[in-house]
Amino acid sequence: MSPPPHNADNPTLLQEPLEGSPASKVAASLCPDDQSPADDAQDTVTDVSMSQDEDTDSDEADRAIGLTLLTLPPELLLNIISFLDARVVIRRLSLVCKHLHRLIANDATWKIRISKRWPKQYPVVPVDDDKFNWQFACLEREEQYRRWSEPSRMEHFKLTSGHFAEIDSVHLMQGGDLCVSGSRDRSFHLWDISKLNARNYEESVEASKLKSVDDHKGWVWHITSQDNIICTSSWDQWIKLWDINADCGFVQGFRGSSAFLCSVLHQYEVHAGAYDKHVYVFDRRDRHQGSTSKLRLHKMPVLCLASDNDYIISGSEDRTIAVFDRRAGKILKKIELEKFPMCMSYGLGQLWVGRKDGQVTVIDPTQGKFDIVQTYDVGHTSKVTGILHNLGAVITCSVDNSIKIHEPNHDPSTIHTIEHTSSISSIHLKNDILAAGGSDLCVNIWRPTPDED
Repeated sequence: MSPPPHNADNPTLLQEPLEGSPASKVAASLCPDDQSPADDAQDTVTDVSMSQDEDTDSDEADRAIGLTLLTLPPELLLNIISFLDARVVIRRLSLVCKHLHRLIANDATWKIRISKRWPKQYPVVPVDDDKFNWQFACLEREEQYRRWSEPSRMEHFKLTSGHFAEIDSVHLMQGGDLCVSGSRDRSFHLWDISKLNARNYEESVEASKLKSVDDHKGWVWHITSQDNIICTSSWDQWIKLWDINADCGFVQGFRGSSAFLCSVLHQYEVHAGAYDKHVYVFDRRDRHQGSTSKLRLHKMPVLCLASDNDYIISGSEDRTIAVFDRRAGKILKKIELEKFPMCMSYGLGQLWVGRKDGQVTVIDPTQGKFDIVQTYDVGHTSKVTGILHNLGAVITCSVDNSIKIHEPNHDPSTIHTIEHTSSISSIHLKNDILAAGGSDLCVNIWRPTPDED
């Protein structure tokens, strides 16, 4: 319903927000202590009107002010703004005038907007408001929800001319322009996603295949990257690095005692989880592997891994997650789960873990706590083989032939389920492009349609 027009007999639109209301807090930050939000807006518009036409008499100016959107108090402006997409508000409306810019730039505006649309706790792990970008978080939530709740907004491509055995790993790099897939056919393939074109589907899919490398002697089980370097982990007991700027030429390799199942590539180190129950730390600057460290953190194979400057976090078939403190050089904490972890996603002050029983567990890693927050049933009927999270969504895949996109809050609802024809082994997301691989021997790509960008 449109707000009633302002006139002398209807002063409602110029009254101040109710004391203590969320909008009043926003209003207080916009106006001086001795001036109401409506007065501030009225003065601003009066100045503009008089500067445009100094000959306008006061009666005409008053009538113009009465028809101006900025005469509305912030609480009504916020109500109107709530019907607009976040990206329109941020990228266009905030540029209209300083008054709107101040209103839109206020973190409380976006925190309130999120809580009204998605009332469940968000983020799952509490954050410091002063350090959290609520505006960007709201933009991400709305964008992800809009795209995945309306699948027609996403293009789907199937890259079929590559592997002849199950794909166990897919990885996006270079901002999502390139995709690397690793398979049980012992090869990895490099694809140029930027060449895909829905209007020229078959030809663009064929043109997207850039390179095939057949160097490993075992299944290529996991792929990661940093900048222009690809890192492949294989059942042949080797981790190998390749340079895409040198036509995927071999850079260096690291040998272990058993199959490598997961890895993380850093500027100077490679961290890898192995079937022999160890976590390996390789120094990329040491060509002879003399400084290799082997951490015995588990009683069974290491299935998933995450690391940063402070911690190495490993998940094992022994149903535990080990947190190794890199500075102290010892285990900080062991977390025991009901079912063993298959995959993990670490970042943004959260650790999401996909489990063998199809459920996901959220862990709070802030300040070194690593406490379990909650375990959720997200709708999978078999083991979760891949999990990703960002500010806008949590994405999981499973051998139950599905990929699910969930809300990134407490007790997450599923936004959309992609029903597949076969099991999914791996997913990766970068810049709104989603890649998936599995037993259908195809690399599946979903990306926003051109009119969405």
